[in-house]
Amino acid sequence: MYKVFLVEDEIVVREGIRNNIPWEKTPYTLAGEAPDGEIALSMIQDIKPDILITDIRMPFMDGLALSRIVRKTLPWIKIIILSGHDEFEYAREAISIGVEEYLLKPVSSRDMLQALDKIAQRIDEEKEKFLSMEHLRRQIQSHSDILRERWLFDFVTGKIPAAEAIEKGRELGIGDLVARSYTVAVILVVPPDDGGEKIFPVKSIIRSITGNYSNVILFQKDEKKHVMLVKEGALPGTAGDPPKDSAEDSVYAIAQAVKYEVERNTVCKAVVGIGPAASRLGEVSKSYFRAEQVAEYQAAQGLMQIADSANTPAGEDLVDKAGRLNIDGDVLLAKFRYASKKDIDALIGEYTELLRDNAGENSLLEYFILGEIIVAASKIVEELNGDIKTILPFGLGQAELQEITGSRDILYRKIRALFEAVIEFRDSRMEGRYQSVILKAREYIDGHYRDQNISLHTVAGHVGISPNHLSTVFSQETGENFVEYLTRVRIEKAKQLVMNTAMKSADIAWDIGFSDPHYFSFIFKKYTGLSPRKWKKTQKPS
Repeated sequence: MYKVFLVEDEIVVREGIRNNIPWEKTPYTLAGEAPDGEIALSMIQDIKPDILITDIRMPFMDGLALSRIVRKTLPWIKIIILSGHDEFEYAREAISIGVEEYLLKPVSSRDMLQALDKIAQRIDEEKEKFLSMEHLRRQIQSHSDILRERWLFDFVTGKIPAAEAIEKGRELGIGDLVARSYTVAVILVVPPDDGGEKIFPVKSIIRSITGNYSNVILFQKDEKKHVMLVKEGALPGTAGDPPKDSAEDSVYAIAQAVKYEVERNTVCKAVVGIGPAASRLGEVSKSYFRAEQVAEYQAAQGLMQIADSANTPAGEDLVDKAGRLNIDGDVLLAKFRYASKKDIDALIGEYTELLRDNAGENSLLEYFILGEIIVAASKIVEELNGDIKTILPFGLGQAELQEITGSRDILYRKIRALFEAVIEFRDSRMEGRYQSVILKAREYIDGHYRDQNISLHTVAGHVGISPNHLSTVFSQETGENFVEYLTRVRIEKAKQLVMNTAMKSADIAWDIGFSDPHYFSFIFKKYTGLSPRKWKKTQKPS
């Protein structure tokens, strides 16, 4: 299915497109609509449609301004412009922006479907184009490209001093590395279990998206790992100082676009790890290592998501902490912070083998192993602002520890209980940060759903994160995007009013935040399968 979003200030035209096209019989779904570009932009960023239909002249933000922003920030979206006969100059500008179709009003349902079919065909062709383009790119990749990518990897891993990086970066055509701050994002491409060759168009897809951002440097570490260095600077296509949240919003906007396009055009999944912001060039390596760690953790847990460093177990950077979590080089404890409960048997198995190989030793080995696990667990708990004494499933008294290490059966049970307790604590703290954000967002929506001006931007401002950041975490944590949740709240309230009052549908629409009664009826039927009046009849006892 292709998601379509409609922006039109004339209610009659909007209703005509909405009601005269048999959406349920086509490969298209009307995912949302808005009366002007300003309201639409927030919804589009959250819904992420495939096709945008917009009028060219509207109040507040017209179709051209909306199209320019969409082309920069959500480049996969195909745009259909609706225009009157006397707007040739607008038409010429629309063509320069790169809209897909330009339709003159009035538009018949037949003409609209033909335009949608053309665009759907182009979307399908692009998927094949990505495959062929990347195949060609791999064949002709130049020696200078390889040197550039190797140099960039050395730079983000801290092997090149800042002064040298600035000078050499210009020589290699990378551009000016000087910026107010830097954020690294690592894109991990996860192919299906059966492998397959369709992983190779990924770089072309990512390059096509990041090419819209002048403040992004992209390179490839290996076939499955792509790295973005995002400089704090102006938003794409603008000059001067950016809005305060532009760096965060840029990172999340790019991450969402990359994930969407990779998974739409290939059989692969995309995981994106976002490192903490670095204020100096010399700190870029910390952002890189943390971003890589976040991406690998998400993939190891089977979480095909976008995540930042603050919401992933580890606390401090891998470069600072990995050494302390390894016991004499044993990688098992380095994986402690990434383990899930299903991994505990394998973790304990490592110790079982170690003790089996040293069966003639006395209990000192058991005592040493238990002690090292407790130390590692304590560090992880402390990173997450916890107290190991409240989490340990046993006491730390000498007598109790001696009892535990005196029997290997007891030792294994206690180690298992310790792993379970720490993993449960770690995961609760990991989820807690965004649970509080989501709870705060939901509370705001539940209290303000009647406001016709409520949007992703207003809720993001209330909870204190950027709109793209909220859009990402809201959908990943709840399983539905912001608009879907807001609509569901409104429809549930509408059901109550339909059942328990004599209010007309138009009054109910206004009461729950819809400015267009006919659109309310359309959405109500979309959610329940029936109009409000017919739905009420089905709810009455026979």
